[in-house]
Amino acid sequence: MNTYVRRKSTPLDVAKTRSQGLMSQDPAMDLGNGLDVQSYLVAIGALDAQLLKINNMAADMQTERAKMRQMEREMRDLNDRYMKGTAAKFGTSSYEYMAIGCVRKNERRRPTFAATPSPSPEVQ
Repeated sequence: MNTYVRRKSTPLDVAKTRSQGLMSQDPAMDLGNGLDVQSYLVAIGALDAQLLKINNMAADMQTERAKMRQMEREMRDLNDRYMKGTAAKFGTSSYEYMAIGCVRKNERRRPTFAATPSPSPEVQ
């Protein structure tokens, strides 16, 4: 069974560390060409929000998969109950039994075993 593992972002971790270093130097630092601390923090926040969204969606997906597995178990049981109910009501050799996807008892193929040939007498 796949378990949910929280996704991580190495670039985000690096950006947070670098932004803390920049903030310790000068919170209003501007390196030119649109590289200032505030725009860096905005970009970090956007990636952080996207990562949180992805992790929440993955957790929801895991929950939905678990629900589906449970529903599939219940469906297997229900399939078996319908097959057995049809067999009980109509018999295992009936066309109704065949109509629900089962093989009629009188049409089942018995396994055939190849008879081992007896050793032929050697001619001398």
